[in-house]
Amino acid sequence: MFKDYKDKVVVVTGAAHGIGKELAIGCARRGADVLISDILGDELAPVAEEIEKAGRKAVCVTADVSLQEDCMKIFAAAMEHFGRCDFLINNAGVSAHGVVTEIVEQDIHWVTETNFYSHWYMMKPFITQMMEQKSHCQILNVCSIAGLYTMGVAPVYFATKHAAVVLSESTWKWLKQTGADIDLVCCIIDI
Repeated sequence: MFKDYKDKVVVVTGAAHGIGKELAIGCARRGADVLISDILGDELAPVAEEIEKAGRKAVCVTADVSLQEDCMKIFAAAMEHFGRCDFLINNAGVSAHGVVTEIVEQDIHWVTETNFYSHWYMMKPFITQMMEQKSHCQILNVCSIAGLYTMGVAPVYFATKHAAVVLSESTWKWLKQTGADIDLVCCIIDI
C-alpha cells in the first residue's frame, strides 16, 4: 500500500459518512486530492471542507453506485478533474434485514447492486485507466466480516459481501497474472 500519498488522486464511494468519510479525509491529510461520491450528495460538503482544510482539492459527485451509469459518471468526473486515479476505494454499502421468505425483491436488488455490482461497475473503467497510466495504483474494496461468515438474519447482505470478497480475490489474481502494477485489497471490517 502507499506510504506516500502526496499528490495522489483518490476516489472514494460512500464518502458522506462513516468509514468512507474517514478514509477520504485521512487520504487528504496524507497529501492526496480526493473525489468523494455518495448517493447523499448534499451531505458531501462538510467532507469536502475537511479535505480542503488539509490543503487538498476535493471534488464532490452525487451518484448511486448501484447504477452502472452513475459509476461511469464518477469515472468521468475523475478524468475531467484529475486525468487519472491512483487509488480507488469502493466503500459504499447497504443492508436489508429479512429472512429469505420475507425479504422483498426490491431490497434484494438494492443490496446486491450496491454491495456487489458497484465494485464491478467501478473497477471496470478504473482498472483500464490504471493500466494505461503505467504507474503504481491501488484498489481497496471495503467489505465486511460478513464476507467470511454467515448469520440467518440478513441473507442478502451476507451473500453480497461473500460475493464482493470472491470478486476481489479473483480480480487480484487476474491482475497479478497480467503483471499490472495495481494492488487490490479486500478490507474485512468488523464493526
